[in-house]
This record gives sequence, structure tokens and C-alpha cells, in this order.
Amino acid sequence: MLRRALAAEPWRLVLLVLGAVWALLTVPSVLGGMTWVSLQSPDVAHDVLVVGGTLLLLGWAVVPVLVPGLDDSLDVRRFATTGIAPARLVPGLLLASLLGVPTAFTAMLTLAPVVAWGAPGRGAAQLAAVAMAPVLLVTCVATARVSTGLLARLLGARRSREVALGAALTAVVGLVVVVRQARRLGLEGVLEGVPEVAAVLGWTPLAAGWSAPALLAAGDVAGAVGQMLVAVAGAAGALTAWAVLLRWTLVRPPSRAERARRRRDSLLAARPGTVPGGSRTTAPRPGLVAARAVALRGLRSWTADPRYTSALVAAVALPVVVVLLAATVVDAPAAVVLSMALLMAGTIAWGRHNDTAFDGSAHWLHVVARVPGWADRAGRAGATLVWALPLVVGVGVLGALVSGRPELAPASVGAAVYVLGAGLAVSAVSSATLVYPVPAPGASPYATQVGALGASLVAQLVTSLATAALCLPVTALYAVVLWWEPGLAWAVLVAGLLGGAGLVAAGVAVGGQVYDTRAVRLLARLE
Repeated sequence: MLRRALAAEPWRLVLLVLGAVWALLTVPSVLGGMTWVSLQSPDVAHDVLVVGGTLLLLGWAVVPVLVPGLDDSLDVRRFATTGIAPARLVPGLLLASLLGVPTAFTAMLTLAPVVAWGAPGRGAAQLAAVAMAPVLLVTCVATARVSTGLLARLLGARRSREVALGAALTAVVGLVVVVRQARRLGLEGVLEGVPEVAAVLGWTPLAAGWSAPALLAAGDVAGAVGQMLVAVAGAAGALTAWAVLLRWTLVRPPSRAERARRRRDSLLAARPGTVPGGSRTTAPRPGLVAARAVALRGLRSWTADPRYTSALVAAVALPVVVVLLAATVVDAPAAVVLSMALLMAGTIAWGRHNDTAFDGSAHWLHVVARVPGWADRAGRAGATLVWALPLVVGVGVLGALVSGRPELAPASVGAAVYVLGAGLAVSAVSSATLVYPVPAPGASPYATQVGALGASLVAQLVTSLATAALCLPVTALYAVVLWWEPGLAWAVLVAGLLGGAGLVAAGVAVGGQVYDTRAVRLLARLE
């Protein structure tokens, strides 16, 4: 299947080659780092490898969730009619998951400790590192499958909105706590606590396989054997959890068979008639009704469609993770925290650059109903603004308070609103022109779509550059306020609000004209 996908999609082959070249270019750096580790004491080597190994495993668990489309594993629902037991599917699916550059690169990293323990007298540690390498690789791959499979089921549940909101609030609260603690301790204080944290992680499945060779090098054979058993148990547990998720997917696919939500159809009620006072109502303009209908359907998608909910989780959590990592290593953590609202606004708005594709074949309703282009574009943008605008405003204010610069809250809010408007403006145009395949309704929101790679690369590159170009004026002014002239904060707020609103209006107008001329062709591409 991989061979046929590469033959049918040249872009996938190009990325595979580029990824392989990049992985090979990192080999000298990895070997150099491991050589340096080999010259250190077992305690220092232990701390470095445990922390690095933990981050590697967390990356496998988090990155596929935050970046939908990275999961190249086979969809287990293809085997639902074969009657094959999940226990028999797991080995084959695991081997299929190992075919790729990320797993090859991870395999190299799991073997790197062999070099770190290459000093004379550490032969036992080397053997332990060799034995632990496949265990660590399997743990990483299985953890990624468990995280994407579990979150896909959670997002497909009735409480998907609550799950997404809870994840976002947890991430923001965690960011506040970690950044404040890091600022209080300072870089030296954080580094002083690394040995204690590494000692605890070494007895967990997160890093036991990385820690065991260090204990052997230090002469603690019993402890090393215990940690190796913990690592093997962690890998077995991840595989077992994956098998359970596969069984659930085969025999109990995600459904919405619970109590249905009933809502009054306000659209049908908006027609000419009389009110109790005797006065006659007037019907709204058809375009406004269509825009409102599209917006209401979009709001339902944000709360009920796992594809939208996964995008919501990624758009909110990814900036938090980036800011969390940057704030702990950059000398200006306050500036990094103040950028979180801009990053979140950008990820939310840019994520809608292919919004029309999520309609699928149901887009024919828009075509036959002759929905005006501006109404379709306005409804989609409005459905996002309803929840995204309060969110980025709140994050902007919170970032200013957490960073200790409350006087910059107006600038943070204004810049974030402008970035949100610029991204939605670009998305209003691109989702009518640069459409590419997305997961079908009911499919895993994290699955890779065959035949979508080349088109998605072009669309993502074009929309990223266009959004960055539109954001440049206000973001440059925000940088001036942040570093040199705090007194211009209110000017950034005014420019952001007016500029963001103007860009959304322009994007709806231009995107609507493009949609009117391409509606039928869009339907043909979505069939």
C-alpha cells in the first residue's frame, strides 16, 4: 500500500526523500551529542538521556494530536467485515506504522545511547541500551496510536465540546503555573531540580528504558533490571491499550445514539406573519437567512463534528505548548507569553483555509439552493468568530497579566484580533479556490488522506504566506510597543479592531465572488 501510494502521489515520494535526507543530516549532531554524553559521569548521562527520552515519547503522544493528518496507520475499520481478531491485527498494523521517516529517525534516536555508553568499562550498559532500543521504539509508536485513537473516540462523543474546553483550560492553567514557577526559580533553579525529576521519571514507563543502562553503568544491577521490566511493561501496556481501542473501533464504532438534542428551528420561524400585538413581521433578506443558516450549521459542527473539534483542540493547545517550551528557555519569557494570543488567533484562523472541503458531497445543498457566495463566506467566518473572538481576547488579557505587563493588554488584544481577522479573510478566499481532500464524516480526524498531499502543501504554503503578509503591519507595530514604546498600546488596539473587521469584510466580499464563479466546480472536486 505504501508503494502504491508513492507511485500515485509524487509529492509523497518527494517528502519521503527530503525527510530521509534531513534525518541523515541530523546523524552527525546526534552522534556528537552522544559522544559528549559518553564523556560525562553516569549521573549526568542519566539525567540527559532520561529528560531527552521523556520529551521524545511525549512528542509522539502529542504531535499527532496537535497536527491532524500525520497518522499514516491503516484505518482499522477497513477490517471490520473480515472477522479478524484485534490481537491478530496489532502486529501487522504495528509493522505498517514502522514504515516511515519519523519511525526510522526515532529508531536512530533509541539506538543513540549505545554511543553514549561506549566508554571503556560500560559494556553492560551498552548491551542494555541495545536491548531497550526496540522496546522504546514500540512504546513511542503505540503511544501515538493510543493518543490519537483515544482522542478520536472522545471527540466523537456527545460531550466533545466539554472535552475540548476542558483540554484548553487545562493547558492554559498548566502554562500559567509552569511559567510562573520557572520565572520564580530562574534557569539555574530549574536545572538544579532536573536530577530529582529524572530520578522519578526513571521508574516510570516514560523513561525507564533510557534510565536502566545508567544504573548498570553505576553498578546498580537490581535497579537496572527493575527499570527494564518497567519499560517492557510500559510497551506491553501501550500495545494492550491499542488493541482495546482497535476492538472498540471494530465492534463499537463511535456513534451519537444517545439522547438527541432538540432545538427550535428559528430559521423556519423567521417568515412573514403576525405577532401577538397584531403588527405584521417582515421576512429578512434571503442572503441574511442563508448566512445565518450557514453560521448555525458551522456552530453545530464545532460542537459535534470530531474533525472540527480536533482542529479546535490543536488550535488552542499548540500555541500553549509552543509558548510553554519557549518561555522556559528564552531570556525574555514575558514577551513569549504575550505572543500566545497572536499564535492562537493565527492557528485558529489559518486552520479554516480548507473549510469548504469539510462539507463533502453535502455541499450540493449550497449549490442547488443558490446560496450567495458572500452569505456562505460570512456564515463560515461568523461561526468561528462567535467563539474564537472571546477566546483570543481573554488569552490576550491573561497573557498580559501573567507576564506582569498589564499595560500591554490593549496591544495584545488588538494584535490578536487583527491576526484572527487576517487569517479568516485569507481562509474565506482560499476555501473557495485551494480545496483538497479531508477525512470523511465519521472517519478518524487524524488520518492521512491519499491524494491530498500535493494540494495540501500548496494550499498551506500559499495561505501561510498570504496570512503572514497581511499580518505584518500590525504585528510590526505590536513589536514596537512590546520592546520600545508601550505608550502606543491603545493605538494597536484601535488598529487591530478596525483592521481586523475590515479584512474580514474584504475577505467575505472577495471570497464570495470567487465562490459564485466556482460553486459547481467546487462541488465536482468534493464529490
